[in-house]
Amino acid sequence: MIVTINFDLPMLLLFGANVLGIFVYVGILKLRSRRLVRVRERIVEEVDAYFAKIGVTAKTEAIKLPAGGHFTIIADTEPLKRFRHSHIVEMMLIDQVKNATGHTVDKVYWRFPLPAREGAAVDAPENITIPSPEVDEYLEQGLARLSSPDGLEVNEESWANFQEAVHKREKAQGAAGEPESGRAP
Repeated sequence: MIVTINFDLPMLLLFGANVLGIFVYVGILKLRSRRLVRVRERIVEEVDAYFAKIGVTAKTEAIKLPAGGHFTIIADTEPLKRFRHSHIVEMMLIDQVKNATGHTVDKVYWRFPLPAREGAAVDAPENITIPSPEVDEYLEQGLARLSSPDGLEVNEESWANFQEAVHKREKAQGAAGEPESGRAP
């Protein structure tokens, strides 16, 4: 029995070019993936260095969404008073990453993980009892400042008492020769 195989040279070249194209495409995808991992690591190192410079421990992660070409940083930090104006910290952080790595960070998301409470039932939501909330020291300071800023106290008074106080003030200003507005010219 004799078997004869005929190879059509143009079809064989086309098949070889397709296989080669697939290998090149897979190689490019792997190269991009490795490059993305290295860029993420560099960005996370820069963010960690920034937080170390300001004295904060943070767990950070850099994500590049498929739709955009910019990175998003997720920072897990403890809730600190210095992060009241986190938009300023974000601007400084974005500038440092841009200058150090050349890559643009679009957004910074902050997460402030809370410690697990003793006796918390994670897997049984029907058994969870909500404990009385403990007052946060930072919140307590803010509430104290709002209740009496600079020693001032605000009370509710009637309209008659207000008009009487204004009349007394105008009378005292008129006797002292001060202008009506109470300001010096």
